[in-house]
Amino acid sequence: IYDQRKIDENENNGVLKKFCPHHLVNSESKANITCLVYSHDGTELLASYNDEDIYLFNSSHSDGAQYIKRYKGHRNNATVKGVNFYGPKSEFVVSGSDCGHIFLWEKASCQIIQFMEGDKGGVVNCLEPHPHLPVLATSGLDHDVKIWAPTAETSTELTGLKDVIKKNKRERDEDSLHHTDLFDSHMLWFLMHHLRQRRHHRRWREPGVGATDADSDESPSSSDTSDEEEGPDRVQCMPS
Repeated sequence: IYDQRKIDENENNGVLKKFCPHHLVNSESKANITCLVYSHDGTELLASYNDEDIYLFNSSHSDGAQYIKRYKGHRNNATVKGVNFYGPKSEFVVSGSDCGHIFLWEKASCQIIQFMEGDKGGVVNCLEPHPHLPVLATSGLDHDVKIWAPTAETSTELTGLKDVIKKNKRERDEDSLHHTDLFDSHMLWFLMHHLRQRRHHRRWREPGVGATDADSDESPSSSDTSDEEEGPDRVQCMPS
């Protein structure tokens, strides 16, 4: 945390406070924060870590203080995930996941109270709540933005939640055995797949391009087809 009124480069490089879950300080996992937000009154900090959990810190605590809450169940690996508070007084925590679902936790209890399929493309990245109304906007790899509101007449059953949580945990554990970098094979595969889709749609929008031309331009080579079919595990490139 930096305080613009008190930045002194000669003292701790201008940093006012630093927070990190203690088990990640010297961890070999090299977890990175993909999103950080303040609560409505600035008393709390919410941080989402790649291939880790979501942590809540009290912004008034001393430098190096431990987190006060931890939120589990989702997965943050394939793309950069956002996280946010939900509710007029930041009563809830909301995040997307690699599994394409939106997770909503009660902040105080850390319990998942809502679980929705938010993206058919497989990843929900961005979540923005309305400042006053109980409305939430989300986006991911799908070519649209979805608006959510609490209009259901019956309570949510959370069907399939346990299976999704187990799957997310299993995939995270398996990946941790092979690599720990942020830009791993899953990230690379998702980006390549998404760019290929965008190129296809852009080609169709160009004037004078017929179905034959578009199909010819987008006909995958044998290697591209192999990559698509075998999925993210096929990609072996790693950043230097």
